[in-house]
Amino acid sequence: MEMVNVNATWEMPRRGAVKINVHGFFSENQPENDNRSGRGLYAFLEGLKRAYVEDYPKVILETDHVNTYWEWKNSTIEGGIPEHAYILQQLIIRRRDKNFVLDVHLAHPEDNELAVYLAEYRAARWKQMVVIKKPFGRVYELWSKDMGLGPVGPQFRAVHEEELNMEVMEDVVINPTTNMFVMAVQNDEEGMMNEGEAVGEDFLVQEQAA
Repeated sequence: MEMVNVNATWEMPRRGAVKINVHGFFSENQPENDNRSGRGLYAFLEGLKRAYVEDYPKVILETDHVNTYWEWKNSTIEGGIPEHAYILQQLIIRRRDKNFVLDVHLAHPEDNELAVYLAEYRAARWKQMVVIKKPFGRVYELWSKDMGLGPVGPQFRAVHEEELNMEVMEDVVINPTTNMFVMAVQNDEEGMMNEGEAVGEDFLVQEQAA
């Protein structure tokens, strides 16, 4: 089941759903496979894979990559770039799964800054999947801004990257079996929130408590 919404605004995920914010980014260094194409589609696919592993049947995908959005949306009608055939096939299978509720949204770049920040942070540092369990840098600041709370929200605090750099690096976990990058952020202090965020290669996951 699939619904496409072209209203480019940030939306809070409905109860029981997981939200994946996608950017898609490569560093200035040429990748080993010499392929910069389809990075937004790969980010979509890796996000859906993680949602499947975590057993989330309701997923919202949101991206600021207009070309990626329309390539996937029109792929069943016009076909896609031949080099993207495998990725598109996998995405179409998930889109047609009747047991999987999937919404695809187009986000304004100004409402997707956290996904961009995390995607670029990963691309500059790692080639494999990593998991970071603590917030760092501009994570809370941009998370709050993307949700429309402004640069400072009551349940967010700014954490400077240089202050937590060593602590963050100690929490990095590398998975050599995949090139996907995941950064997990949890904030359950005092029961104030039960939301999670993760970045997979170039994507951000945001979950609202059931």
